[in-house]
Amino acid sequence: MIDDDKPEQKIDQGAGLGTVAASAGALIIAALIAANTTRIDINFVVYKAHSVPLWWYTVIIVGFTIITDRVLRFVMRRRKARKNKKRALAD
Repeated sequence: MIDDDKPEQKIDQGAGLGTVAASAGALIIAALIAANTTRIDINFVVYKAHSVPLWWYTVIIVGFTIITDRVLRFVMRRRKARKNKKRALAD
């Protein structure tokens, strides 16, 4: 009995576009951290912080921006799907 099951070889295509974009983003954030070493005072509504490194503030703002973007995209996608479903039921 001959076993003709040959395992498929995976082709290494190198770094994809997503990997390159993530690496570029990480480098940009690292550059912002390196450039912003001064300390600042934050006064936001009721929150007050003294002598906070500017790079930490930058990382927090970038994080909140990413989270806000993800939430808004999710909501917009859901609204569009609901609208398309309603339109399909009406037709």
